[in-house]
Amino acid sequence: MTRTSSCHLRTMLAEVPDPRNKKGCRHPLVSMLSLTVVGLLCGQRSYTQIAKWARLHPDLRQASGFTAKQTPAAATFHYLYRRLDIAAVEKTLTQWTTQTLASLHIPTSDLKGLAIDGKTLGNSHTQNTRRTHLLAAVFHELGIPVAECAVSEKTHEVPVSIELLKAFDDTGLIITTDALLTQRKFCQALLDHRADYCLPVKANQKQMYEDIQDLFEPFDETDPPEVEHRRFENLHAEAGAHLQTYTHVEDAKGRIITRTLTASTLLTQHIEWPGLQQVYQYTTHQKHKNTGQVKCHTQYGITSLTPQRASAADLLKRRREHWTIENKLHWIRDTVFQEDASNLRTGGIPQVMAAMRNTVISVLRCTGHTKITDALQLFAAKPILAVNLIN
Repeated sequence: MTRTSSCHLRTMLAEVPDPRNKKGCRHPLVSMLSLTVVGLLCGQRSYTQIAKWARLHPDLRQASGFTAKQTPAAATFHYLYRRLDIAAVEKTLTQWTTQTLASLHIPTSDLKGLAIDGKTLGNSHTQNTRRTHLLAAVFHELGIPVAECAVSEKTHEVPVSIELLKAFDDTGLIITTDALLTQRKFCQALLDHRADYCLPVKANQKQMYEDIQDLFEPFDETDPPEVEHRRFENLHAEAGAHLQTYTHVEDAKGRIITRTLTASTLLTQHIEWPGLQQVYQYTTHQKHKNTGQVKCHTQYGITSLTPQRASAADLLKRRREHWTIENKLHWIRDTVFQEDASNLRTGGIPQVMAAMRNTVISVLRCTGHTKITDALQLFAAKPILAVNLIN
């Protein structure tokens, strides 16, 4: 797909069920959803802004499929979006994303990473309700959100994440999350779906964390590092276990960052965990060239990938790419679309608009736009291009 070709999003939006009574319905649902996407593509940040902006561009009325003399007012958007079946909206958008990606034949590595993480919408609460918390799934290589759903007050992220994965085919994917989802139930669900995991281990899995930490800690801190390393290698050789280390050095933005991941199979027979094949230690050593300040961080983790399927370099790449979901989705929604500054609170409106923002990001990335802000400026200058893009 090129930057000027159609992504046929409007066709898919027509499948979203309309909750309104057909009698007296002036504005087609597909046109209102399409106008919302177009408005966001042109830099508008809420349906209130979109409603006012659309009135200033009369050519959008007919191009978007409206038959009334004017495009909808903000109150019309509010009335409709608070009643939309958000589950149906999310399902439709997920279908569009998966079908679009399948048609693009975008080349990715043999190991396809998918990041899952939650985001709380800053101002989406009232005196009687908590902030809307959304769980999203984003492809590492593409930065494209494939699915999202809300985590209600009566549940938590583990069961929701399992349901989230049912929205699309996750066969063969490598799932990365934060430590909150490092749970047996979640890992078993991934294996049942024929997917894999590469997850961090922290204090919420106390015994496993201590076991992995003990493995990688020096036997004798007074010994030189080379002696300690040789002893560590001998320990694996005696047990017939696999051991591999990969180091990556990056010199950027005034810092020298050394990342090292060491993967081991020594504990796989001793830790009872679904599908466990390797444990790893991931260390980051960061030095500021100007100040000489040094920061070090160590993380432990587990994976269902065997050494033959994923080397230490592969695992390091997956853990680094997990932050795609923060850098290419959540950060974009917060800074470009000012999501956390939004005062939308009623019903499912915050989730509907979050889904629309996700869709705009997907549209732009699927059509070759890597710089989101530049793309929004382009479409703001020529809104009809945005209409043509999704038709």
